[in-house]
Amino acid sequence: MTGPARTSWAARVALVATGVCLSLAIAEIAVRAHVGSRPVSFHIVNGVFGQYDREFGQRFPPSSKKVLSLVSDGRVTWCPGVIASANVDGLGGRSTLADARNADYVIFTTGDSFSYWMQSALTIPDVVETLLGERTGLKVVNLNFARGAYGILQMLTLAAEMYPALKPQLIVVQFITDDLTRGRWWTREAVIDGRTRSQMASRPDFNDPRTTNDEDVVDGRATEEWCRRELHAARPDAVVKDSVSFRGVYLRSKGIAFEPFSLTKSYLIEAVWSTFFGRPFYSQTAFSLMPRVTAEEFLADPGYRAAIQKLKQSGVPVVLVHLPNKAEILFGRPFRGRATESIWTHLERDLGTRIVTLAELPNHPPPPPTIDLQPNNAHPNLDGIRFYGQYVATVLEPLVKRK
Repeated sequence: MTGPARTSWAARVALVATGVCLSLAIAEIAVRAHVGSRPVSFHIVNGVFGQYDREFGQRFPPSSKKVLSLVSDGRVTWCPGVIASANVDGLGGRSTLADARNADYVIFTTGDSFSYWMQSALTIPDVVETLLGERTGLKVVNLNFARGAYGILQMLTLAAEMYPALKPQLIVVQFITDDLTRGRWWTREAVIDGRTRSQMASRPDFNDPRTTNDEDVVDGRATEEWCRRELHAARPDAVVKDSVSFRGVYLRSKGIAFEPFSLTKSYLIEAVWSTFFGRPFYSQTAFSLMPRVTAEEFLADPGYRAAIQKLKQSGVPVVLVHLPNKAEILFGRPFRGRATESIWTHLERDLGTRIVTLAELPNHPPPPPTIDLQPNNAHPNLDGIRFYGQYVATVLEPLVKRK
């Protein structure tokens, strides 16, 4: 290659490299602008609902409740009120262990926040219980053991360990697609520097700050009445200001505060990586409140194998019901990536059953026009709770009738 040819080739390479770098820089700026334009939102709760339980990760104090308030850009913007509560036995929903002792048919239901989520004092298992009782003429009791943010691993462990004492006729696992790759976690109430904290960790000892994260901001003054007043207040009060200040300090301490001028972090890489792989690029423990597992990690979990063995030996029928979100209902099937597809397949094989999906259920109930609480929250609204309850009741009715 002659001198002029080498120079021309080098110039073209430099031009292409410059173009690529410029395009990446523009894309990085665009992603940062998008991230910076999103509302800075978080929840305030009036107390820590989920308490520490070494075996199951979390338990609820009897006769307790969770009052939620949403803060966006330094103002209270939504007041859903009581979104979860526990009865005298610490269970979600209305039925108690005493009710189960006097029932004709007992169902043990576990799931995530979709199943413990409450609107107008009603949960999905409550709807299922009522409909099955009306349709069968039996006194049906549906014990709600759901936990917010639970994954399939912990759902199966809870069911396997609790059924000997409860002796249900049926075990129901209600889950959303996201639950399949959720790892095990523990929650606790802690007081740190005089402030009550609601914490979640991927280890039960909470000793590693990298794997310990705050779920919500806790302030006992954040009652339902306070939220409604603050919703229309001319300016934020001390509760909001204190919460915003604490939240900012917390995010900086975790290294997850938005830094628009950072030279050591690429928001473009983070966005692309999270989209394709479903987990953060920089730090799984620092950026993700909830621990995640791969399909290989899921299947290697010793608690999984133990739970499967106990459930199969119990002789109690286990029904796995997939609860589709709004997008999955419109699409007509669950959104399953490679990891979720593998876990889904192994669950069916290991338990010897088919996972029930809405799309494959004949004569399933029609979904309501609005099923969730968006734009504020993706959980079901009251119509959504009734719809999911009708769906699950339709699935379970033939089993209950046979009893």
